[in-house]
Amino acid sequence: MVCGCLKEGLENQVILVTKKEDPLKQKILTLQIDLILEEKYYHNFLMFHKINRINIPSQITFTILPLGLIIMGDSILYVILPSNYDFFEIESFLGIDSAFWIGFILSINRFIRFFSNILSVKVIQNLGFRNSMYLASIFGAGSTLGYAIFKGVFLIIIMRIIWGFSYSIFRLSYQLKVFSYNPKNFGKYVGYCLSVQRFGSLIAVTLGVYLTVKLGYFNLLLLLSLLVIPSFILVSRIKEINIDKISKPKVNWNLFYFDHQFLLRKNILLLSFFKFSSSFTSNGLAIATITPFLISINQGSMSTELILTIAGLIVGFRWIADIIFGVLFGYFSDKFGRRKNIIISSALMILAIIISISGIEFFLSIFCLVIMFFLSVSLETSLDSQLGEISPDKERSNILSRYSTWQDLGAAFGPIVGYAIGIYYGIHYGYILSLILIFLCLFFYTFKFKESTNQVV
Repeated sequence: MVCGCLKEGLENQVILVTKKEDPLKQKILTLQIDLILEEKYYHNFLMFHKINRINIPSQITFTILPLGLIIMGDSILYVILPSNYDFFEIESFLGIDSAFWIGFILSINRFIRFFSNILSVKVIQNLGFRNSMYLASIFGAGSTLGYAIFKGVFLIIIMRIIWGFSYSIFRLSYQLKVFSYNPKNFGKYVGYCLSVQRFGSLIAVTLGVYLTVKLGYFNLLLLLSLLVIPSFILVSRIKEINIDKISKPKVNWNLFYFDHQFLLRKNILLLSFFKFSSSFTSNGLAIATITPFLISINQGSMSTELILTIAGLIVGFRWIADIIFGVLFGYFSDKFGRRKNIIISSALMILAIIISISGIEFFLSIFCLVIMFFLSVSLETSLDSQLGEISPDKERSNILSRYSTWQDLGAAFGPIVGYAIGIYYGIHYGYILSLILIFLCLFFYTFKFKESTNQVV
């Protein structure tokens, strides 16, 4: 349609310019316009058409949608727990103030994944792919129902631990399903799964908050737990995966991959630490410290209330980046190559962070923070896809579980390290640490990563 409008406009100009000329010349110019338009826009049209035609296999959709539904119970807790902790009866426990326990409850599910990520391999091996998804749905919905029924620090922590196990199974399941397809589409499929997951969280913190006002906390949590029903229906459509082809009987807890030969181990460890650094920065440090960081560069020109609003919008862009651009960045990764995408994304991330912490201009820093979130989606999509490509089939589940643990540790330690450094040295120094981490990863990836080690056992 766009090309047609352009063509019509140019042809009208030809008629105006050549209306006193020979009609034959007018026809020749029109034919030239046709050729120019065809040559100039055909490639762009094809590229746009391919992006629009997502063409996600239905099996991937059936595998990721249950997580998109069940994760709503986890996401809503981040909104209602800090401001309504009295409903959950979160009080001083073991002589420690309730404020500590609120933060601990919201973060414990990440730390528990150090164990649950590895154990999820064993669960899928023993129960099978589809039965493990049923179990994850029950655990996830059960934890949401538990938030409504159980009260007090100890019981809510137990519910968070259960959710941690549920999420580990969900994540490993969709990763295994994605990496069972053609590697040339890994980026697009990984981005799609990320988009679905984040979209579920977005619905929870927007529509969920509205329903909280209308229904109350108990009824809302009960309603979210009932999402286990459509989740079960979706899981029933999932086809089994031959687990024996993608995992060995022995589960390995070693995060440094000493059970693999040197070249493969070096590549996987480099991608894992890259994932840790990106997650440390974008999922941990930046989101947790965004408000004190903005206050530090604001220099008193704006009210705290306005800064809080801006901080909320910036965090919202983090999810928007995942939802809208996950598939797009994945497509670019498939089309232009993992290596190029990883190097460009991480280099631009470094530049965005440097400008953000420079304090040159407040709104320029905000813009660069938002850009950093978008670039992190591009980086992590390519990292995930490249890991899937270089992981030997027989080792894939064990490698993925440990790789995911690196991601979770980055997101968990980001806020802790950021605030610890901020208390003693200033909030900027946490971002300087993230700069160093990403730069080191970029350096070693550029000069040490060997793509030729793909599928080495």
